[in-house]
Amino acid sequence: MVQYPRLFQRIYEPVKLKRGSAALLVLLILLTGACGPKQTAEAIQPDNIAVADTLTPTLVPQTAEPTAEPAAQALVVAAETPAPTLTPQPSPTPTASPIPFYYYAPTVNMSFEELVGGLEDTYYEAEKIDPIWPKGYPAAGTYKLIVDVYWQVVMAFSKDEAGQYTVPVRYMLCSTGSPKLGNTRIGTFKLKECRLRFGTFAGGDYSAQYWTLIVSRTYFHSVVYHGGKGGKKDLNSLYVDKYLKLGSKDSHGCIRLPVPDARWIWYNCCYGTEVEIREGSKNDLETKAIREQLKLAEPPKVVSGLAPGTAPYTDNWTIEDVPLEAEFVNATPPPVPKG
Repeated sequence: MVQYPRLFQRIYEPVKLKRGSAALLVLLILLTGACGPKQTAEAIQPDNIAVADTLTPTLVPQTAEPTAEPAAQALVVAAETPAPTLTPQPSPTPTASPIPFYYYAPTVNMSFEELVGGLEDTYYEAEKIDPIWPKGYPAAGTYKLIVDVYWQVVMAFSKDEAGQYTVPVRYMLCSTGSPKLGNTRIGTFKLKECRLRFGTFAGGDYSAQYWTLIVSRTYFHSVVYHGGKGGKKDLNSLYVDKYLKLGSKDSHGCIRLPVPDARWIWYNCCYGTEVEIREGSKNDLETKAIREQLKLAEPPKVVSGLAPGTAPYTDNWTIEDVPLEAEFVNATPPPVPKG
C-alpha cells in the first residue's frame, strides 16, 4: 500500500490555516506530488471513497495585512504667543518729606546780624521819616499765639480742617518775666490795637523794636538796646547779655524775642488775635522738643557795624505777602513798661 506523505494526509484535517501560511502549504504539496510516482487520481484514492468525496483543500485567500494608514499629519500651527498682559500697577504714593524744623523756626538759620538788626526805617525818629507801618492784617482768627513760660517759647498756630488751632506756623525763642523783676501775667488775652516801631522803656535805659500790646503794659517786643532817649537809638548798643538770656526768664513781664520774630507778630497778627500765656510743664515733651531745637547764632565779641537795612533778610515771608483782610489801626499806647 502506497504510503502517502503525512503532510498530504493533513489536508483531510479540518484545519484552519493561519493567515499568511496558506500559500506556503500549497507550494509544499505541489512539490511533494511532483517528486513521487506518477499516479492517477483513482489509484491514490482510498478504497470506498469516491473522488468526488475527497476533500479538496480550500485555499484560504490570504488576507493582506492591513496597511497602516499613515497617521494623519496634523498641521500644527504654532499659535503666536500673546504678549503677557501687564497688570497696571498703582502709582506709588509719594512719601511726604518731613518738614525741616527751620521751616517753622527760620531764626535757627539766621546770622547774628539778622537776629538783632533792623530795616531801613529803624531810625525813623532821628531821620524824621515814617515807619513802615502795616497796611493791614490777616483776619483776627487766622492765628493763635501760645506762650509757654516753663519752656520759654512762643508758638503760632493756624486752624486745621476742624477749625482747631493745631497747624504749626512759627516757633520762637523768648524771655518772659523773671520772679525778681516781675512775672509775666498768665491767662488768655486778645491782642490790642497798639503798636510801637522802636520804643523806649520807662526810665530810658532800654529800647526795643516792634512792640505789640497783649494786655495792660505787657508787650511782645524785640531784644533790647541801650538808651534811646530823644530818638537816639543805636543797633550797636545791643545788650548782648540780654540776647544770650533768650530762652530764660529775664524781663520785667514783657515777652522778649529776636527781632525777626517780633517783626512777624507786628505785621501778621491782627488786633483781636488770641494769645494764651500758660505756665507750661516739664512733662510737655512736645514743647520740650521744640525748645531744644531753638538755638540761635552766637554773638561776636564786639558788636559793631550794624546799620538800618544792612542786615541780611532770609525770613520765609515778606511784608508785601501779608494778606490785607483787616485794616490797620493803631491806638494810643498806655504808659510804657520798664522793660
